[in-house]
Amino acid sequence: MDNFGTTSNTQTAIIPKGTVINGNITIEGKLEMYGEVNGDINSDSRVNVSGDVTGNIRANELYAADSFIVGQIACTQGAAVRENTVILGDIAAENLVVEGAVQGKIDIREGIIVGDKAILDSDIKAKTIKVNNGAVINGHCSLCYADTRLEDIFPVTEEAAKEQEASERDRPKAVAKHKALVRPKAVKRVDTE
Repeated sequence: MDNFGTTSNTQTAIIPKGTVINGNITIEGKLEMYGEVNGDINSDSRVNVSGDVTGNIRANELYAADSFIVGQIACTQGAAVRENTVILGDIAAENLVVEGAVQGKIDIREGIIVGDKAILDSDIKAKTIKVNNGAVINGHCSLCYADTRLEDIFPVTEEAAKEQEASERDRPKAVAKHKALVRPKAVKRVDTE
């Protein structure tokens, strides 16, 4: 499910392992990133990240594996967050597959699949969500893009509307950005069964 669409551009730029780029990258075409980028990445195509990024990523598609990303991610089509990947930042996309760890808001216009090794410390908004056994989710899930309107099924009392308004007003604000983040070591899962 990593093929979210096709691109007409066949040009691919490669940032090899061991390369550090301090500055923004804007590319027409695909990007294969194995090094480290301290800046924003903008692509009209697919961005494959297997390195570290401290900055925002805007792309048609994103595939992140064995990576550490601190920043906001916005994809026109889909994103895949594979194992051994940690993302500290919000994700907005059409579709999302998560098998790594994400801490930030997730806003998916269509479907999200949460793999059995995924760890999400996230509020999730989507049209559909599939959660596999073993996944860890800490946050609120809302199927706000679904075709079914809950207001058409369940009556909303005046008291419930006031409680919802109060809880949204009292929700804590976003945490300040961390200047120095250390890439955590892989977390060893312990099965309790």
